Amino acid sequence: MMETGSVFELMGAAGSFVMCVSAVPQIVKTYRMKCADGLSGSYLTALATGLSLIMAYALHTGDRVFIFGNALSLMLTVILAGLWYQYGNRHKR
Repeated sequence: MMETGSVFELMGAAGSFVMCVSAVPQIVKTYRMKCADGLSGSYLTALATGLSLIMAYALHTGDRVFIFGNALSLMLTVILAGLWYQYGNRHKR
């Protein structure tokens, strides 16, 4: 039988994976369409800020699952913000 801590660690890893993978379709769509009109810069800023704060906490606690998941989510959010910056202003020029 699995230890309770191991079950929750597995759940945390699965949740981190799902959170990270959820950003990929938006990144692919934005890149392919070369358009970020549907993305909110305020949302991306708030998300990146929140993930950065969570990352600081994860680093403080030393939880490897938490650190990995947040690092990957933050990286994908930064990529999406870069695409928003690159393609979001295209129609305003």
